[in-house]
This record gives sequence, structure tokens and C-alpha cells, in this order.
Amino acid sequence: MPKYECPKCSNGKGIINAFSHVLGGVCFKCKGTGFIEQKNKPTISKQYSFSFLWTDPNHCNYREGDFCKCFNKKARSESAAIKIAEKAMKANGSVDFIVSEVVE
Repeated sequence: MPKYECPKCSNGKGIINAFSHVLGGVCFKCKGTGFIEQKNKPTISKQYSFSFLWTDPNHCNYREGDFCKCFNKKARSESAAIKIAEKAMKANGSVDFIVSEVVE
């Protein structure tokens, strides 16, 4: 079975620094090896930026007709990111949104 660089830990190092307090940060997905064995290449999530538009001047995020950047979140594809934005738009009362990929 083909080996692929682990998508969970950074660059296949086998360690996740943010979780160094849990078993020294060993990645549970690859068990610290930095590689996983599976049939297909793993899909890696991308970071997306979400901005929303409010038309109610009394809303705390109202920006006089400009979009307000609200959060960044990972999604596997742009269509998945749009679904996240649509759900958030219904929950937060905004009237429109912009989703853009964050380029590092």
C-alpha cells in the first residue's frame, strides 16, 4: 500500500506542536511516523476566510455597507466552505457573504 505524508501533522514530522502537552505532541493519525499508508492520497483541508454583510445599522457587525471579516476556518473544498458560510449566514442574520482562500 502506498505511503503518504501525514496531512494531520506539519510536513510529516509526526508531532503536532499545539498538542505538546498530550503525549509530547505525537500525532495520533500517523502514530508519530510522519507517514500514513492508504490507497488514495489524503485530501488536505485549506484555510478559508469568511466575511459577512449586514444591512441593519443596529447590528454590532454593521459596517456601513462593507463586508465584515468574521472568522477563518478549514474546509476540504470551496463548495464545503460555501456551505459553512450559508449556515453561518442563516444563524447570524447577515444578508450576504464572501468566502476566500487564505494564501500563506
